[in-house]
Amino acid sequence: MPTPVDKNAELQARIDEMGPWFYDMEIGNGLRTTSKVAATHDDIHVTRREMVSRAVQSHFGDRLQGVNAMDVGCHEGYFSFLLRELGVPKIHGVDLRLESLNKAKALAEIAGHDSMTWTHCNCEALDQHVQDQYELCLCVGLIYHLENPIRCLRQIADRCGEMIVVETQVCNEIHGETEWGRQECRMPYQGGFALIDETCFDDNPETGASPLALCPSPAALETVLKALGFDRVETIAPPESGNEQMLRGKRVVVAGYRSQGHQSG
Repeated sequence: MPTPVDKNAELQARIDEMGPWFYDMEIGNGLRTTSKVAATHDDIHVTRREMVSRAVQSHFGDRLQGVNAMDVGCHEGYFSFLLRELGVPKIHGVDLRLESLNKAKALAEIAGHDSMTWTHCNCEALDQHVQDQYELCLCVGLIYHLENPIRCLRQIADRCGEMIVVETQVCNEIHGETEWGRQECRMPYQGGFALIDETCFDDNPETGASPLALCPSPAALETVLKALGFDRVETIAPPESGNEQMLRGKRVVVAGYRSQGHQSG
């Protein structure tokens, strides 16, 4: 009969065979994934983890054990597993890339987390695949890879009852105004979006479904979230020893809060 040590060795071998992995994840019982980008990206993963965790715990506190959560752009399940560690009982992960989603499913099975569910779809088509409502929605490392980030956020907002957490690269702020219909009519900018061509990353599974992407400025992200019904929007402060992009404001973690029962338009 296999011993617990033998069983763990078999499970670790199974995890290793599914690699390469983007994230370092502790699965429990000494099992783990090993990140292929740890040498260059580990600090951003750790910083994002700390900021998301702090924001979620600060808002929900003891209520976390009664929260349903959706993790859009869940990738290999890194932040879904974080929510599980924080005590969230039911987590629904959504991702476009089936290979990444299958990795997340496999890790959940190995860890015995049968309350974690998964949907393979484009975030812009959530309405065709996800009908439930969630008190908490995460969107980490996703929208700056998308052609239609506003539509993605709207789809998430329609299913978010209380708190959304968005982590994203941001472009420099854009100020000014433009003529609108006639010379005498001027409309002020509410931030802006930088058009990025990610064609050079075509073989990278961490990019979007298409090479063109719109990266928001901080003001644009805040404007969008407020327009989608989040009454209060705040930027989460990075830790003093955090990732340098976070410290310089080139990446942000933003939380939006809404009154329960409010629906976006």
